[in-house]
Amino acid sequence: MKNKKIVITITSIVAVLLVIIGVTYAYWLVTKTQTNSNIIGAGCLDISLTGEKNDIELQDQFPLSDEDGMKLVPYEFTVTNNCTTSVDYQVNLESIGDSANAIKASAIKVALNDDIKLLTAGGNAEPTVSGAYESNMILYGTLAGLSEETEDDTVTYELRIWIDANAPISEQNKTFQSKITVTIGQGITNPYKEGTLAYDILSNYGGADAITSLSYEWSSGEGKEDYHTFLYDTSYYWATSYSFDTATGYYELKGDIIKATLEECRQTEGLCGEYFIGDSYRPNILKERFMGKITAFTDPGQPDNSSYMFVRAKRFGSTNVFSYEPASSEIGLYKVPDDLGESYIFRGNPTNTYVKFGTYKDDIEIKIFDFYMWQEKTIELKAGAPIYWRIVRINGDGTIRLIYDGTAPVANGVTHTATIGATAYNINHDDAKYLGYTYDVNGTETDSTIKGVVDKWYEDNLEKTYGKYITDGIFCNDKQVSSNDDFYTNFASNYRLHEQIPQLKCANKNDRYTISDKKGNGLLTKPVGLLTFDEALFAGYVMVGSGTNYLNSGEEFWLSSPDTIYNNERFYVSSVGHMGTISSNEVNYSIIGARPVINLKADVKFTGDGRIDTNTPYEIVME
Repeated sequence: MKNKKIVITITSIVAVLLVIIGVTYAYWLVTKTQTNSNIIGAGCLDISLTGEKNDIELQDQFPLSDEDGMKLVPYEFTVTNNCTTSVDYQVNLESIGDSANAIKASAIKVALNDDIKLLTAGGNAEPTVSGAYESNMILYGTLAGLSEETEDDTVTYELRIWIDANAPISEQNKTFQSKITVTIGQGITNPYKEGTLAYDILSNYGGADAITSLSYEWSSGEGKEDYHTFLYDTSYYWATSYSFDTATGYYELKGDIIKATLEECRQTEGLCGEYFIGDSYRPNILKERFMGKITAFTDPGQPDNSSYMFVRAKRFGSTNVFSYEPASSEIGLYKVPDDLGESYIFRGNPTNTYVKFGTYKDDIEIKIFDFYMWQEKTIELKAGAPIYWRIVRINGDGTIRLIYDGTAPVANGVTHTATIGATAYNINHDDAKYLGYTYDVNGTETDSTIKGVVDKWYEDNLEKTYGKYITDGIFCNDKQVSSNDDFYTNFASNYRLHEQIPQLKCANKNDRYTISDKKGNGLLTKPVGLLTFDEALFAGYVMVGSGTNYLNSGEEFWLSSPDTIYNNERFYVSSVGHMGTISSNEVNYSIIGARPVINLKADVKFTGDGRIDTNTPYEIVME
């Protein structure tokens, strides 16, 4: 039976389905026919939406605080279960009108009774209203059936909608139009309901309400005193005070600011303030993530020479959680918005993220590159070998994102084979289009080399037997350009790496690789892809140093995020190094590994608790 959907402007009619099936049994040449008919009668599946009043219509609105938003006159409606059995239902807010000139759902706050949240927090649902371009779930609930003992068959809600106080200025002079729908029936599931894999994962960390967001907040740190060099004839900025922005991590010179050479500062006592930003190569800046404080305008241990002058100084530097590797004991699950709602992503070294799912169909050999021995190796995998995964995150729709982790359960920090072989990202490498997971050839979208590798692996080992447990997901190949000069074109992932501000939202629909074209570009034929740069940074890979985290297998493997174009002739895609750093390689570099990523359906049945120390990884129950 299909979903029953009630729209606030539509009257619904209940239909009872009567199915009569004639069954014939045959054995050799003898035929016998069932005397009576098989009859399946559909039970009651009916809710009503009533008591609607105070349609929301707000003109010339400004962003509001939650306190002011709750003072708005609410739209009221009542949902009633008209059957004697309980029903699950969900309330959606469907966006209608001109999507190009609409306020984004991420800038809208909703309050259903006293529950205040961003419209995107509940995740996406399939639109049902004609012309709706987006649908967001704002409530999942259960209504008891009609009986003499209970009155729980009816519930009344108050809905308030306003523009979030943190909405960007780009949302001004736009409009948001919507309608409420209430849906019951087949396919209505709460991904965080008890019994789901997402619920089990979250409960290990106190439940969804106990899980905090990863903070990008920067902190200031003071380094040790040491010498610092200045060019003889170059003027620098000097200041008497400074400010520090915890949102961006930047120091800025303040107070009395002058521009002078170090020699001029030495000659005139009190001329120059004690704070400076920059170095010998970038003297003329006022704002940076590093700053110096002069402790002595000369350094006896480093006498001046014909090119440089030396001072004693302390260095200040800003850091946030993505500036350094997680501690070996750090285990975290954090809430981060994605394109489907609120995602819950792992960081550090969790020990309960193991999933045993799938087997190798045939004996195969794979070629990998051993970066410690700096030589190619051949690995034999036997038919029937189990396939292990690690959980990367719970997606915003409750599906579970997994990354391939080899054929045996291996503890964190132990080097092992967790790739399906080495490959170029793209053997073609003389055009920017080859940074794409697919690319255009004479009007036809063509697979990159690595897409062909992971698709073939999925087809050979998972599709036929295990494919029904795997669902469509968004794999981001973010081709936004962040900067461009005579030599370098940097992509958004390169910017987010250096700014240490990863995100899980994929800005452009054309960069969202999906099977369905509703949430992405519809260019996938298999529900498999690669890890993004952002997911790797969230996990604990770092730009400098060694990233201690549960995904680090001691191998290098490709990510899906374009990084840099150099001189319009060398094209780089993000990857992770065997020591745990995030870097990049030219697309045709053929010794980097491929590591498939899939998404499990939200309603999969499972056993275990995700651990290997007790031999109880999560295992998907085969039906």
